[in-house]
Amino acid sequence: MTVDAARRDWRGRLFTLLIVLVVSVLAALWLFPFVWAVVVSFKDPSEIVTDIWALPDRLIWDNYASAFDGLNYVRSLGNSLFVATSAALLQCVTGTLAAYAFARIVFPGREILFTLFLATLMIPTTVTLTANFLILQNFGWIDTYAALIVPQAASGFAIFLLRQFFLTIPNELQDAARMDGAGHLRFLWHVVVPLSRPALTTVFVFIFITNYNEFLWPLIMTSSEDMRVIQIALSTYTATEGITDFGPFMAAAVLTLLPTVILFAFLQRAFVRGITRTGIK
Repeated sequence: MTVDAARRDWRGRLFTLLIVLVVSVLAALWLFPFVWAVVVSFKDPSEIVTDIWALPDRLIWDNYASAFDGLNYVRSLGNSLFVATSAALLQCVTGTLAAYAFARIVFPGREILFTLFLATLMIPTTVTLTANFLILQNFGWIDTYAALIVPQAASGFAIFLLRQFFLTIPNELQDAARMDGAGHLRFLWHVVVPLSRPALTTVFVFIFITNYNEFLWPLIMTSSEDMRVIQIALSTYTATEGITDFGPFMAAAVLTLLPTVILFAFLQRAFVRGITRTGIK
């Protein structure tokens, strides 16, 4: 190995080490609030006051019992999971159909219509909040699951992401399917959907987490305790109990965060593939 080659190799290793160090520091800074919340959720109130950074002397499970009861956890979590899952599945269905039309079917005004769909992504949700509320009020849907799910049944984001993925599917596959007598729906169901599972998983995860974390819309559209989602329950719990006792408060935050962490842990590989993949094998 020449001197120049050895120098380039040394510089490359040094640059890689520097990148790893920077990423590690950023990851530690990002993870610290979550780790701290978990640690505090197991601490006695006296320990939090005397030394908030130390590990707990013993695990106080009563913090979780208090938060579990105060949140009405089973009911509120069930509402959130049902709403978020329903909205995500509906967007996968409507997004798939619309994205296929924009990617594979030629019709007049297709590009203009697609641009209008993309333009909806630029409109803040607060702008349409009053109009949507009045419409659903006239339908008699206030304080119902329909009010939480139906307005989230379609979005420009899902259509855009799936359309970009569908465009990477070779036209030869569609030509072969057409020669076998397959129409658009058959080709979509038997060829496009199986090839698009990573993209569909990505859409599902994004939409699920967005709806699971939604606060303003459920706050406006629901009023009864039976319809309360987990984010509203967390807000109500902290407003009632206050945040002076950080143990139960952090336990409630951890319980609220847990479902999304579990979901991402199971779907991580498919999620990353859907983000990075630009073609098919």
